[in-house]
Amino acid sequence: MTATVAITDNPLLIGKGLPPFDAIAPEHVVPAITQLLTELEASLASLEASVEPTWSGLVEPLQQLGERLNWSWSIVGHLMGVKNSPELRSAHETVQPEVVKFWSKVSQSKPLYEAFKALRAIENWDSLESAQQRIVEAALRDAQLSGVGLEGEQKDRFNAIQLEMAEITTQFSNHVLDATKAFSIT
Repeated sequence: MTATVAITDNPLLIGKGLPPFDAIAPEHVVPAITQLLTELEASLASLEASVEPTWSGLVEPLQQLGERLNWSWSIVGHLMGVKNSPELRSAHETVQPEVVKFWSKVSQSKPLYEAFKALRAIENWDSLESAQQRIVEAALRDAQLSGVGLEGEQKDRFNAIQLEMAEITTQFSNHVLDATKAFSIT
């Protein structure tokens, strides 16, 4: 099987509906997530370059971008809990830093943050539904808490901590799974 066929037939790239868990193998993780992140990086760059501070020009495309990654990455996370193996752990460890970096890039995007601020400041803010207003306000808060205002060394340190937290969280989960597997009543 060539790499092209493997990527084309990769069940982690379906992106919608119920996941075909029986067809997903650890060797699908790295090529799928790598390809997906490459595509999403391009989509993010395009969105940042042409973002409009409107619901349809900002929130909807950003939500679609997030849903594409969440669909595949959530499956990997689920499999880490129910079908854990050394191969799956290795694949997860390979791509997890890139996934964390991508989410940091999204949450620290100044163009998106400025667009959310502009959307919050529009004259017809009250014409948005309360749920839409809440989403915009939560996005602003999340960006601030994710370090959108940080620069230089502070931003680098924050992002390094994010990566370390993700790694430690995965290690903890793996230790819990290993301990649960090893436990027996004698």
